[in-house]
Amino acid sequence: MGAPPLGKRDDNAFNALRISAAFAVIFSHHFHITGTKPPAWLHSDMVGGVAVMTFFTISGYLVTLSWLSDPRVIAFAGKRLLRLWPGMLVAVLADIFLFGAVFTTLPLREFWTHPATLEHWLNLLLVEAYVNLPGVFPVNPLVGLMNGPLWTIPMELMCYAALAALGVLGVFRWRALACMAALGYLAFFLAMRNADLTGTMYHWFEYPAYFAYGSLIALFRDAFLKYGRGVLLVLTPIAAALFFGAKLEHSAGLLLLPPLLIYLGTRTAPVFTRLHGAGDPSYGIYILGCPIQQVVQASCPQWPFLGSLLLAVVLAAAAGYASWHVVESPMLRLKRLLGGPQRSAPTVPSQ
Repeated sequence: MGAPPLGKRDDNAFNALRISAAFAVIFSHHFHITGTKPPAWLHSDMVGGVAVMTFFTISGYLVTLSWLSDPRVIAFAGKRLLRLWPGMLVAVLADIFLFGAVFTTLPLREFWTHPATLEHWLNLLLVEAYVNLPGVFPVNPLVGLMNGPLWTIPMELMCYAALAALGVLGVFRWRALACMAALGYLAFFLAMRNADLTGTMYHWFEYPAYFAYGSLIALFRDAFLKYGRGVLLVLTPIAAALFFGAKLEHSAGLLLLPPLLIYLGTRTAPVFTRLHGAGDPSYGIYILGCPIQQVVQASCPQWPFLGSLLLAVVLAAAAGYASWHVVESPMLRLKRLLGGPQRSAPTVPSQ
């Protein structure tokens, strides 16, 4: 069954959602980085958690559409690496040669040859995260931390690998089978790794559940584009009952957040076209925000929370746009070397 085109790729709201999520992560982390206790009414860690859920949901949706439009595993892997690796290279170089070199208490030779610094280079493999560096930010509340958000990148790569494996096995040739795979993982998560039932948050299972939900929506993209508002009208009261009545907050969030995000992301408006025209700094903001926040805290420890937060946001935005225009966007142009359809509407199998 052919799916209708999404419309121009640059007039939807996905960029706006990703940028907002990146700033939400900075806001959430800033309480820890500055040693500030959030107000009693604000669950600041949940703000950051929802932001990461946003990234994984949108990624599951768009990456699944990418596979459906071009189901070649080598091309798929190349596209994913071109999206993740250049930005990671920028972050690792900045961590070691800029932020680390300036803010470590170790002599530079010792810092650059320290086992922890050499280990930091392994972030470029994208399979495990190394977030600390030796001697950095010794008087900050989070001593030694350089780049906390990097821990989610291997999880993102794992989701890509799982989707590609299912594609190679032919699961996406039949929508019913692909749907069963996504629903099966969601059922496993809700029954076995759900914090509402276990009392423990298993992020390595939780965030992939949001990725799987985004992928599930992609399988029914044409129907969702047509009936998404009705789906939300049905799911919202159910989620409210779970959240407020049954106190199943995590289950309610998983039920409602992905379709809400995809519905909002597929909205179109001229302002989103202008935003897309400026580039996509969200990845750069996400993986450069933490070291920038640590630098701001080390440089201006007496600043009030909102003042240092504003400075960190401005600097992270500038760094994110610089990373996009100087490194990420030029590298993404190499996708054309992988061949395959260009900006075509994917075909979603119906049987």
